[in-house]
Amino acid sequence: MMEFIENAIDFGKKKLDKAIKFWNGLDDDKKRLYTVCAIVVVSFIVVASIAYSLGKSRRGKFI
Repeated sequence: MMEFIENAIDFGKKKLDKAIKFWNGLDDDKKRLYTVCAIVVVSFIVVASIAYSLGKSRRGKFI
């Protein structure tokens, strides 16, 4: 079990290092673009989940 956890931690470290190298290799304009895109995606997911939960809670009350 301990070996599995150590392998998972090593895998996560490798992926995080790869992502940091990619991020540091970008110029400032692309960093801003990716940041804005991430904000838009998160905002859309939040709004969609709120709309879904409101729609789900109101379902059947109009009949």
